[in-house]
Amino acid sequence: MFSARKKRQNFVQQNGPVFVGTDNIPPSSPPVPQSSFREDLKTVIGTGLRTKPRYAECWLVGNVGQLDIIEEYDTPNGHVVIGTASDGETEYNLLPTEYTCSDTVNSVIENAIEEIRRGFRKSGAYTDRFRMNLAVRDVLSADSDTLLMACGGNAQAAEGLASNICDIVYRYTVGLGVFDVLLDDPRLEDIYVDAPCDKNRIHVTLSGIRGGNSHLRCRTNLVVERREIMNLICALKRMSGLPYCESNPVLETDMRDGNARATVIGYPLSPSGDAVSIRKHSSDPWTITRLIANGTIDAYTAGLLSFLVQNRATLLICGARGAGKSSLLSAMMLEFDKSTRILTIEDTRELPTQQMRSLGYKVQSMVVDDHMEGDSLSRANEALRVSLRMGESAIILGEVRGEEAKTLYESMRTGRAGSSIMGTIHGDSAKSVFERVVHDLGIQPEAFMATEVLVTVGTFADRATGAQSRRISEIAATSDRVGKFTEMSGTKAMFQTPVMRRISSNTGMSQKEIENDIEARAQLRRILAESGKNDPQYLEPEWIGIANAYLDRNAGKEADVIASGFRDKYGLRQDTEPADS
Repeated sequence: MFSARKKRQNFVQQNGPVFVGTDNIPPSSPPVPQSSFREDLKTVIGTGLRTKPRYAECWLVGNVGQLDIIEEYDTPNGHVVIGTASDGETEYNLLPTEYTCSDTVNSVIENAIEEIRRGFRKSGAYTDRFRMNLAVRDVLSADSDTLLMACGGNAQAAEGLASNICDIVYRYTVGLGVFDVLLDDPRLEDIYVDAPCDKNRIHVTLSGIRGGNSHLRCRTNLVVERREIMNLICALKRMSGLPYCESNPVLETDMRDGNARATVIGYPLSPSGDAVSIRKHSSDPWTITRLIANGTIDAYTAGLLSFLVQNRATLLICGARGAGKSSLLSAMMLEFDKSTRILTIEDTRELPTQQMRSLGYKVQSMVVDDHMEGDSLSRANEALRVSLRMGESAIILGEVRGEEAKTLYESMRTGRAGSSIMGTIHGDSAKSVFERVVHDLGIQPEAFMATEVLVTVGTFADRATGAQSRRISEIAATSDRVGKFTEMSGTKAMFQTPVMRRISSNTGMSQKEIENDIEARAQLRRILAESGKNDPQYLEPEWIGIANAYLDRNAGKEADVIASGFRDKYGLRQDTEPADS
């Protein structure tokens, strides 16, 4: 099996000009010389013309050769160049693998697509990839000599080409076309198509620009025809079983086995036609150590958050949309010990419940979606009421928005809430969340003070590149005075807050012992984050459990002794710096 880059190079080098198979290249265009893939990439979309294979419904536009390149990389089914265009906009320039095919290969692909569709119309549809591949292989058997000749007689290359064609046919029959290519890029976080779809480029948000935790919103070189959007909408309706029409012009559903969430709006809500927004979920569970490694938090903050979670603090994570609230909430859930029963309530499946269950955590998830009666607020409130009747548990709210807030604070004030409560809420500081909850949601100010800690996640723009990075900007504890907050991170005043007094009383720990526990947690997580730079396994959830178990076995020892023993026991890299404070 060839890598994505080798497959594309084989297409370009073995099958001639990459322009072949596009309907709008002038016949008089001179032949494209055999050259490097990078040169061919510039040529295929360097003229500014709109290009696409006949069977595709997405046009490539723009001029990749004029981009001031920021990054360039391969995805499973395409090649991406990220750069700054001459008009100053940042562009995500995608070349799907099928757009490099010659006329010979494209004719085979087009014939296979038509044969599969004909079979569907005659015998009914099947959508699993295994049966699809068998059907495509059967169709390709008649073109085996053509594929072998296209690969210069190289049987191994012809086999790789046939496998690649199976993937392409799947995308353009029962798949999502170019959206499948975009969803396969692990860096993409959001995909947007504004109405009218055939007049606007697709826009995306992507992360990890030049490393770290930066993310960037930019346009693409992709313009989809309306048929591509209709195909996507039909697939979403099929996946969800939900209606979408003029009387129900909003469709929200999970897609790709819960790895993304799609929202579609249409006429009359969107007068210009259908518009689509897709939010991808992280393929790898977020951990505190991963957040240290990408610069979202420092080691001391990680230790403090771990300590608060372990001691059943009530926390709200606030920030704007896209600030990383759900990512931080997911990471903090993994700081619970495995004996804790966890109940999650969310309307979008973003929390890593399945991965946590596979690791031995006791997690019961509750999803409130459009299949349930009532509006979203009443559904969330009912789910919370049910969770409060399910026994002693940590309750995780994907988002605190409205009616359920009253139930939440009433149960907290009367002692009927779970052993720990965490959730996310929109707001840019502890003070703004207080104002919103009290004035907009109608919660009594005294009741709000049952929230023990508020963590604010913010985005900060780089003036030079325009990229934004996510960082924790505030950790504030409620105080004895209503509406007043105390900054916790590294301050001595935090030990006078109600949450720290409660923890000290419940555990019998002195201030010095608490400081040592936080420092030990910080050092263990710093060690894992540093080790993860060379071996990503140390950023995985399993190592959070290993670190916490080691800390429990060595409770009472000095933080430096615990950290040194942890490094020696597991052969981890030396960490010479103290945790940030």
